[in-house]
Amino acid sequence: MTFKQIKYFQALCRNLNLRACTKELNITQSALSLAIFELEKSLNTKLFDRNAKFLSLNEKGKVFLKQITPLILEFERIEKAMQDDQSYEISMKVSQNVGTYLLGTFLDQKAENIKLNLSLDNSQNIIKDILDKEIDIGLIEGICKDKDIKKIKICDDELIVVSKNDFKKEFFIDELKDFKWLSREQGSGAKEVFLNALPKDVKLNLVYELNSTAMIKELTKKGKFLAVLPKFSVKEELEAKSLFEVRLKNFKISRELCLIYHKNKEPSNKFINLCEFLKFCIQKDLA
Repeated sequence: MTFKQIKYFQALCRNLNLRACTKELNITQSALSLAIFELEKSLNTKLFDRNAKFLSLNEKGKVFLKQITPLILEFERIEKAMQDDQSYEISMKVSQNVGTYLLGTFLDQKAENIKLNLSLDNSQNIIKDILDKEIDIGLIEGICKDKDIKKIKICDDELIVVSKNDFKKEFFIDELKDFKWLSREQGSGAKEVFLNALPKDVKLNLVYELNSTAMIKELTKKGKFLAVLPKFSVKEELEAKSLFEVRLKNFKISRELCLIYHKNKEPSNKFINLCEFLKFCIQKDLA
């Protein structure tokens, strides 16, 4: 049973005349007869009473027409929505920090007809899901050099070292190597950028790897830890003086926030507009 056969059946029910129906559908009488024959064959029942002069729905035909009518209306509604570009669904994964601190404006102001399947993950997993075509868009922190991924830079972002103590001096990074350090888990963009920025002869005392920026902040507030975090993620804590930036000499850590998608994706105008709006909103939240 195909949708075309159902539509032909519905048209024949309106006309109850093969010649009038073929004129309406702009098909041959043999094509219509074959479609109805195949439909009845798939249903294993006759839908019409036929004689030399008349064509009428039988009992089974009346039941079938009643059951398919709402389905046809729903299909036509979906077809029209797709043609009018009213329906749009997209899957997106974002890094934890971006998702927690920088998506407020976008989620509040995105068009209501865009259904967004949103989840958080670390940058490494997001890149993998883009390559596997599991998601449409990724938002990552840090490095992405894969040749199969297209990248849209959103902005540069700074990572800073924070502590609950307000140190009154600047440090060279190697002077902090014996402190207890907290970091994000393997695969985090922030962690990867920070470790790559360290001098080769500096090995920090990483005591815990955690998959939660919020947990890192709370532990840093209460313990004798240092942590490296995106500056935007500790903005409130710095203003409230519950955390302090540890100033570093000759050592600045910056990375890119990027929107990524697979190179084989053929972006529609709506997709491109969504990416541009997402970029605008994040830049606004960072300002």
